Amino acid sequence: MIFISAGHHSKHPTSPDPGAIGNGYKEGDLTIEFRDLVSNELTMLGVQHKKDIDTETLQQYVNRIQTGNGSVVCEFHFDAGTSSATGTTSLVEIDADRLDIACAKEMATVTSQILGIKNRGVKSEADTRHKRLALMKENGIVVLHELCFITNADDVAKYQAKKKDLAKAIAQILVKYENIIP
Repeated sequence: MIFISAGHHSKHPTSPDPGAIGNGYKEGDLTIEFRDLVSNELTMLGVQHKKDIDTETLQQYVNRIQTGNGSVVCEFHFDAGTSSATGTTSLVEIDADRLDIACAKEMATVTSQILGIKNRGVKSEADTRHKRLALMKENGIVVLHELCFITNADDVAKYQAKKKDLAKAIAQILVKYENIIP
């Protein structure tokens, strides 16, 4: 089963978390939009999948989903930094295996190619300021994908122009990895 989620929920009724803000956008709004674009692509491909609900917290989502060895779990985010910081990055758990890393690498590569931005590669959750990320505890192939820098006007413009193409490509990668371990 494929599980997709939007990092940060600007629409959560009791604890809205817009995430990073830049160039007139809230990360929580963009991640919800992108998750839904990927979900639509998966539906058009006839692929069963589950997604988070805009009104649930990350902890509620993690408690609700039932991941297993054949699962592919992906959460979408937008990075933040200086206005000149650019690129896409995929994060994997500290003890990621070859499939986690391969899936994350494909996501970073295709995002870089489609958007025409720097590929910052695959990094461990240990490289983040939090050191451990809740979603990384799930079973299966797990990737947290930073699509681009919300604080870079060029990154955001390229994302806006190509987000549907990117959603289609990401959906295909998710399906590919779901099919590796039935």
